[in-house]
Amino acid sequence: MASQTIQYFDGSTCFTDAHDRIQGIAGNITWVTEYLPSDEDLIAEVILRLCHSMGLCCTIVGDYAMYRAGKVASRPDLLALYIASPQTWSSEIAVLLQEQPSPTFAMGGVEFEFVPEWSMSGKLVHYILWYGGDDIILRLAFINSVTPSGPRSNMDLTYYIWTTFVYYCDNYAIVVLPSQTLGDKIVYVRHYRADISGETTRRCGRCVCMIDTACPEYNVGCKIPEKFTCVF
Repeated sequence: MASQTIQYFDGSTCFTDAHDRIQGIAGNITWVTEYLPSDEDLIAEVILRLCHSMGLCCTIVGDYAMYRAGKVASRPDLLALYIASPQTWSSEIAVLLQEQPSPTFAMGGVEFEFVPEWSMSGKLVHYILWYGGDDIILRLAFINSVTPSGPRSNMDLTYYIWTTFVYYCDNYAIVVLPSQTLGDKIVYVRHYRADISGETTRRCGRCVCMIDTACPEYNVGCKIPEKFTCVF
């Protein structure tokens, strides 16, 4: 996926801080722009909760989130989870990120099988994972951060990806929104201009809507607004 500029995520917690201030005044309110998921596919939520329990800064962005938003015709074979630098390097994190090589393991009821031929050290880690009779390919993509980041940076990381990468397929996300008032929750969020292709430079292209690694390719059936044309 090509980016507009080479830059690092700053580890900011601005969005979560603002959310806490608003909840402190207005009560149980979520001020981010949300969407209702199209089904009850739970595997993404389980992964997010697991990463949250480990103190990771992460977000699910891309075609899987678009599928949950009803913008993709069928469920993709791959779920892309973007991870910024963690706050602490626990033994669980070392295993998940393959800093401690582990071909197979289980965490939080999820079974992981590492796929080395689809992975790139320090950049991408791929797993085939199983949960409750369901399976999916999980891609962990690492985002360089200026400072170590934790869950309170989740929303800022999402916004960083939305504004750094210029493609329509990045307009939707699934993320844990921490709170110091009424409890942490998983939110289904979209770019505020998602339905009109986001920023004016956003576009949809084969290099984004098709997996471009050794991992098997698939067509996500992108339902971009009618005035735009996908170029598969």
